[in-house]
Amino acid sequence: MKFATLMFALVGFLVLGLKPRGTSAAVATFGTETLFGYGYPTGSDPTLGATLSGLAPNSYTFANNGYGHSYPFTPSSGDLAGTDQIYVGQTQTGAYDEYALQTQRINGPDVITINYSSIVPQGQSITTLTLGIGADDFQYPRFGVPFTTTINGINDQALANAIMSDDMEIPNVNAGYEHFLSIGIDPAMLLPSNVLALSINEGGNGGDGWAVDFLTVGVTTPEPTGVAISGIIALVMCMGRSRRRAA
Repeated sequence: MKFATLMFALVGFLVLGLKPRGTSAAVATFGTETLFGYGYPTGSDPTLGATLSGLAPNSYTFANNGYGHSYPFTPSSGDLAGTDQIYVGQTQTGAYDEYALQTQRINGPDVITINYSSIVPQGQSITTLTLGIGADDFQYPRFGVPFTTTINGINDQALANAIMSDDMEIPNVNAGYEHFLSIGIDPAMLLPSNVLALSINEGGNGGDGWAVDFLTVGVTTPEPTGVAISGIIALVMCMGRSRRRAA
């Protein structure tokens, strides 16, 4: 086989192996997906219906189903710090629900640190990051106690709005209620270390207790593009000219 034919066959092979930009996605779970130790119904997926990767900044989705459960609960072995713990506001002067009366409760903020570097290919930039939260018993629509959230120390009002948009309760039932949500995080908030620090706090009288069961992080990263293809072709042509001169 002639050199040029061989090289262009190689280019064709490489081109066919390349994917469109932004198609590489990965999702990881952080913490224990156990409904605070009480267990999800057999065969259920608490994230079903929510988008786990590829969300645009500030866009959010909720899972199809929520889950009631007993309480109280406390963190156990394997739980990510900041999960499986009942929180109330940084300053608590009242109590709207049973969570806010439990002796196991602690004052916010609830700070959860996630290292998601294992799902980011080395040397790749992040196109989108989708944060999923197994959010439990946030009841802003009912009690009107506002929540605040930060990502890496930066206020994220869209995340706070998402948390406050859903009344996570079961009417007339004395039980906790978890409803998984996911939201796109602005890449400008992310750190080069691929470590994300989520902080949740509550204002007002701090009397609406809440918790987080587990979290997910989904990232999309760019794949090689036509620029890379052009570079390969140019390199092959240059190699061909060099070979002709040597001959």
